[in-house]
Amino acid sequence: MSRWVRIFEWLIFSGLLVLIVLGARSWAEDAPRVALVTVTPSAVSTTPPTATPTVITIPPTWTPTATPTRTPRPTATPSPTLTPTITPTPSPLVLPGPVAIISETVVVTSTMPRPEPFPMVAQPKGTINIMLLGMDRSGGTETARTDVMMIASIFPDVPSVSLISIPRDYYAWIPNWGLDKINTTYLRGVKTHYPGGGPAIVKAAIEYNFGIPIHYYAMVDFGSYQQIVDAVGGVDVVVECPFHDTYPDEDSPEGQTDIDMNPGIHHLDGKHALWYVRSRWNTSDFDRHRRQQQVLRAVMQQALTQNLLSRIPELWGVYQDAVETDLKLTDIIYLGSVGARLDMRDIKSRFIRGADLLTAWTAPNGGAVLVPNYENMRNFISEAAQPPVTSRASQRAFRVVVANATGNAGWGHVAAYRLGLEGFEVVAVEEAPGTARTTVINYMTTSKGSPVYKFQQLYKLQSGDLIAEPLENSDVDFRVTLGWNYNPCLGTTTAIWHATPTPAPTPTATPEGQE
Repeated sequence: MSRWVRIFEWLIFSGLLVLIVLGARSWAEDAPRVALVTVTPSAVSTTPPTATPTVITIPPTWTPTATPTRTPRPTATPSPTLTPTITPTPSPLVLPGPVAIISETVVVTSTMPRPEPFPMVAQPKGTINIMLLGMDRSGGTETARTDVMMIASIFPDVPSVSLISIPRDYYAWIPNWGLDKINTTYLRGVKTHYPGGGPAIVKAAIEYNFGIPIHYYAMVDFGSYQQIVDAVGGVDVVVECPFHDTYPDEDSPEGQTDIDMNPGIHHLDGKHALWYVRSRWNTSDFDRHRRQQQVLRAVMQQALTQNLLSRIPELWGVYQDAVETDLKLTDIIYLGSVGARLDMRDIKSRFIRGADLLTAWTAPNGGAVLVPNYENMRNFISEAAQPPVTSRASQRAFRVVVANATGNAGWGHVAAYRLGLEGFEVVAVEEAPGTARTTVINYMTTSKGSPVYKFQQLYKLQSGDLIAEPLENSDVDFRVTLGWNYNPCLGTTTAIWHATPTPAPTPTATPEGQE
């Protein structure tokens, strides 16, 4: 197999995953909405070394009486949209029937009782649920744990996609095994000769623990991740939180390499991208999910320019050798046609994390696991497995101009990236004189459907930080000025789910003579 065929093989796989999960058009519309700074091909940030997001130095001349200055109404500048096409439109998928959940034998025991099967989640007719798995075979083993587990629910009629990332330490009921970490499920199916092997037991476990029927699965080996990124010439990644780690590196005279990235845009080759998505030293497994999706997004954005959708039939043979899946060629072409109709507002990402959903616990075998709060989990999954509420069909994207007044180069584009993920359309990023606090000017003339609450989440706005300046026929809806108090890392926590508190009952007097 030639080198170039091998490269395209992995590009096709990366394209498949993104088309299933997030849609081809969404990546084309993400970053191109704003003019990004020029990034040189190295793993070194374009952010000046003086930019330190964890300690914000306020100039000595600053006084807390700074008042935001009204600026002229900005003009929106449209950006071209790259839309892949697939012709002719393929026929819809004929979904396979439900899998049998075999769960009579228990190999391991736990002090926790076996949970009841999760109630089946109601989803729109025609929903396609695909399990995306990432397995690390770097140690030379044929079968290992699946440390990346994502449920992609595709809604072709909307069209839209909902994605749920599952933590690898989730304490789940594994059929024919018992309670254990969910990332061991595939391995248990192979070792215990579960009917249908690893794929079948994963599908059964997901349905049992989350109430979502899995129609297909696709799994890739982590070992080719570096090759995928290098094949597209590296990727530009927006780093939101300070990132520091040390990795074994055979190319370094010291045998290791220190990586330090401050918030900003970084160009990463395959090796550095792999390190970026796998690190847990100063972050967590939950944050790693966010970085995995981020780099996958950047890979697809690069690969889109190579028109890979039209080459799926041509490269199907090598794709089959590279990817473990039960999706057929016609299935992938159909999913590609769905992805071509998506944009960012058609995508919903959810992460199973937070104290309302999970509790850390030490299992009887000594392993650190995350035990679900089943009542809250039911509410979470019921929402997560549905199409996005806000989409092109129901509401246009609010248009925003970002002004960077932090004194840190590149931070305006960091904010623009996060606003794009939150469903906004950033039409311009500007530099502005330094100011103390982050402010938001609201040019809208109505409060109907206002997204002000999102700005409050992202920037922790206080009284006076939100300024109403309604303008008829304004080209933009909001102007965000990032001040010295702007913390780009805050945006990464906006996706944490919180249980809605139940109102306490109003006490009533007990009638006389009753207890």
